[in-house]
Amino acid sequence: MTTLKRDQLGLWNVPDLIEPDPSSGQVILKRTVLPEASKHIVFGRGLSAKHLTYAPEKLPPGVLAVVGASSSKSQSIQEVLEKIAQTTPNAHLFQVQGHADHQTIREGIEIVHRVQANQVLAIGGGTTLDVGKAIAGLAYQEGGQEIAAFQTGKRTIDPKKALSWIAAPTTSGTGSESTNNAVVELGDEKRSIRNIPPPSMIIADPTFTDSLPLSYTIVSLVDALAQSLEVITHAKASPEVQAVSLTAFLNLAQGLKALILDEENALGKNTLSGSADRSGDQTTSATTSGIEITSHIRDTLSWGSLLMGIAFAHAGLGLPHALVHFCTKFGMSHGQMVGILLVPGLLIQARHNPATALRLERVKHALAGSEQKHTLSLSFAEEATAPSDPEARKLLGWLGDSISKLFEQIGLPTSLKQAGLSRADLDWIAAKEYALGASFGIPRSRATQDQIMDVLKKAWIN
Repeated sequence: MTTLKRDQLGLWNVPDLIEPDPSSGQVILKRTVLPEASKHIVFGRGLSAKHLTYAPEKLPPGVLAVVGASSSKSQSIQEVLEKIAQTTPNAHLFQVQGHADHQTIREGIEIVHRVQANQVLAIGGGTTLDVGKAIAGLAYQEGGQEIAAFQTGKRTIDPKKALSWIAAPTTSGTGSESTNNAVVELGDEKRSIRNIPPPSMIIADPTFTDSLPLSYTIVSLVDALAQSLEVITHAKASPEVQAVSLTAFLNLAQGLKALILDEENALGKNTLSGSADRSGDQTTSATTSGIEITSHIRDTLSWGSLLMGIAFAHAGLGLPHALVHFCTKFGMSHGQMVGILLVPGLLIQARHNPATALRLERVKHALAGSEQKHTLSLSFAEEATAPSDPEARKLLGWLGDSISKLFEQIGLPTSLKQAGLSRADLDWIAAKEYALGASFGIPRSRATQDQIMDVLKKAWIN
């Protein structure tokens, strides 16, 4: 049994597995059940200045600071970078221009060798973190410049030869700061470089997300929601990992509900259960739609994203994420396509495996009872014979409607047909993803081409 509860700020946690220390901001993990997580995690608004601006003796010489081009324009990040330049010997700045591609990674590796850097500091969104992570993992590997070989499994990262790295996320959604894989472009595809050691430290400061526009916040949120549910419904997810991922989902769902309510409620006056926001923090950021997002909402999304990444690092993802390798070919971002495929993918999986439906049912009950302490059973012996429960379909129906509302709010398509894909495009995607081995989370079996087409057809007419 494990208990989920809110702290005084309204953030959900799992006190017997993972919990932040309010006095220091340090996150305490039960590493016996979360061995792949970073040993040092800091979470809290404004803590980046304290933990990233090291005195010279705290960081080794030769630090490569990998920063996203857009992130570097943020005032809070500029202040941190200026401080690092003043206090850290041999700190070198490397800006990422929006792509995690081979050329960018090779450029970073060349700088590492030129300045003899022995640590990477990555500050940015998922793409930037993936670039920093890839540079740290590959810089001193045999054949490290042959990036495609590590994406296709012909070569494997030797963790002992990887550089240590620090992650400071500026978005809430990818969980890249917590995972051991870097998603990198390979032609028209996006493929992962795996087995990269976790960062030596994660510094998750929600202040870094304050300047994100509503559209980016929504797409990132949807990606994080998808990942949290796919981890929960993954065969490799232990009961403890499921509990962490459920906690992530509850925090993310709190932000989701706030964003789909009217303007007054989106200002943070309603939580997941509809009660008043008790954070006392009403700092807001304006969006193009006129809705303002409180710092409390951004804190909640940051916390949920961090937990989702930790859970993901100990399990894997399912069919929705397995079908988005070619999103850019069709003019969509990763988060856009995931949002369209999320509900159809989990519906098809639940149809073929009762464990998926049972776990989604428990998510629905947790969501409904979220204002009180909620106990999640860690006994899943009954999954093998569990009947399909309508609560799972209710959860996915609510989630699908909510995502559609958010996407309509920011002018994004809510179906593959609206995104401009033809039926011939669906056939092409199905063939390509089947060839790549797209699989369900439960059971860990390869999806057939017909099953993939079922998902795509549902997403096309949605």
